[in-house]
Amino acid sequence: MGTISVNRLAGLSLIFGPIIAFVFFLIEPGGLLIDSAEVSDAVGTITAKGSNAALTNVTNIAIILGLALILSGLYALMRNVTLQGNGKALAQMGFFMIFVGLTGWILSGGMDFILADAQTGDQIAGSVPVYYAGSGLFYAGGITLGFGGFIFALGLSTRDDFNQIISLLAALVSLAVMVFFMMAILNNDGRDTFISLARSFYVLLVIWYGYLGYGLMNRPDPDLWQ
Repeated sequence: MGTISVNRLAGLSLIFGPIIAFVFFLIEPGGLLIDSAEVSDAVGTITAKGSNAALTNVTNIAIILGLALILSGLYALMRNVTLQGNGKALAQMGFFMIFVGLTGWILSGGMDFILADAQTGDQIAGSVPVYYAGSGLFYAGGITLGFGGFIFALGLSTRDDFNQIISLLAALVSLAVMVFFMMAILNNDGRDTFISLARSFYVLLVIWYGYLGYGLMNRPDPDLWQ
């Protein structure tokens, strides 16, 4: 059996990781499609997760693995960029910002395993602090992810082997994600609206990750890796 190249495997990770995370996010209880609840509604969200405990656990396992795949793919892409050419400093800084942001989301997803165990009224009430702790990680992760994506995309836009227009558009979308998460924190009354906007713009980042993954698959491994 032949050995799969680093770039090909990383490209596949960037294509399928975001898709897996996004699809299971859609069907996560308390989210958009199943027993939907507003982000600011802690009791409603916990109730939805506890009422669908098995689905909550399955979806969060998939989301966590999908986010980890994104990190794996972006790390390989960052290493390609930092080996030669322009944008080295921005790509490296951007990746580590994204790493912090997605790690925050992974930890936030881990909180849902605890929330899924809340079945009774007392358990739901006792799980509210856990929910708020997970929300804090989610907000912090969103801000850092948006900022990191902005810097990372700017780094790619300086290179000849990446489409400058697409990279700049991705930078703007990432910046919008960061701003919406910041506004959600600063404006309690509009929190649900701003989180919905941030999620909508994140869909565009999912498409961008897939685009980067397709390009990375067709990119030969650097000589240093062979």
